[in-house]
Amino acid sequence: MVQNESSQERNKIAVENKILIVDDNPTNLKVLFDYLSGEKGYKSFVAKNGREALERTAHAQPDIILLDIMMPEMDGYETCRRLKEDDNTKEIPIIFLTAFADTENKVKAFDHGAVDFIVKPFNQKEVLARIKTHLTISRQKKELEKANTALEQTNIDLEKANIDLAKANASKDKLFSIVAHDMRNKLFGLTGSIEMMESFFNELNDDEKQQRIKAMSKSAQQMYKLFENLFTWARMQTGSIEVVTEKLNVRQTASEIIDFFKEDAKAKGIELISNVKDGCDVMYDKNMLSFIIRNLVHNAIKYCDTGNSITISCIHQDQYHRISVKDTGTGMKKEVCDAIFKVGARSSKPGTRKEGGSGLGLMVAREFAELNRGTLTIQSEENEGTEVVLSLPASQGACITAL
Repeated sequence: MVQNESSQERNKIAVENKILIVDDNPTNLKVLFDYLSGEKGYKSFVAKNGREALERTAHAQPDIILLDIMMPEMDGYETCRRLKEDDNTKEIPIIFLTAFADTENKVKAFDHGAVDFIVKPFNQKEVLARIKTHLTISRQKKELEKANTALEQTNIDLEKANIDLAKANASKDKLFSIVAHDMRNKLFGLTGSIEMMESFFNELNDDEKQQRIKAMSKSAQQMYKLFENLFTWARMQTGSIEVVTEKLNVRQTASEIIDFFKEDAKAKGIELISNVKDGCDVMYDKNMLSFIIRNLVHNAIKYCDTGNSITISCIHQDQYHRISVKDTGTGMKKEVCDAIFKVGARSSKPGTRKEGGSGLGLMVAREFAELNRGTLTIQSEENEGTEVVLSLPASQGACITAL
């Protein structure tokens, strides 16, 4: 601790304090100049009158000014007044040099903004002691103002952080409300179908039973997907998901996802297409990449119907791999597209067969993209279709143009 304090003292001495001496008496100037020039840590310069003092102050910005009162043309009081009126010089401490020791002149000196006065003939050690004292006060004042400014900024930042946190919590509360509402609807449909089967099992024929079972299966799958998305998103908020990067073949991933959704697409008369060629390899987290593309294809199926198509593509462009899922479905209005990634915004609309959704899957997909130093962007036009593009830096691997 002693060594640190010594180091700080040495640093203070190493910084030169600029002193402006203003006096129309050459003898006084020389005595003060010679004395202060011999002291370490001080750099002195002089002015012979008030006007010269104003010019030197504006140019050199001294740390302290020793100002004589009795000078021709512009006395010390007027010089001090002008210095205190200027925003660039008003904080510089001024010590008056005066031959008058009466109370009236002392009060007048303080009224004009002086911090102290020294009576002539002056004692050199007294001059140095007063200079040191007021330089210390001035430095401490500046440090205090700086600390206050930093504290005010901290308070502003804290207030903004609290507002942002409140907004985030409100958005999350709304999101959970949406998810809970969707979950209740799915559960209500599932329990209703079960109760129907229990009550009228013997009255239902085989086709009706099969339809009920398919409906229950679909509701259960939708609930599972909702739970999966919510659980994944919650894990991401707590930072408990680790990114494990490896070399992945996008064509193989796309093929697996198309196989996964082929029955759903067939049921709605939708064509699933992969334009991804061999050689389109990327460095990515396998589970996250599959999750992203799977959610994009699932959403595309929801907003497509008979005769529409969904195409998965991969190109290498501008030092990025761009994996695209493009459909020819219903598309979205601009305001819906703009709000689609906002937490708690009910941007999701019913699908072509009244399929529901919370929009949570897309938010998770975007966060997965960002965890892998990528982006997820959406372009859509109502009644024309939607394209979602996953872009990631092409630092490793190569991707063949596949459009």
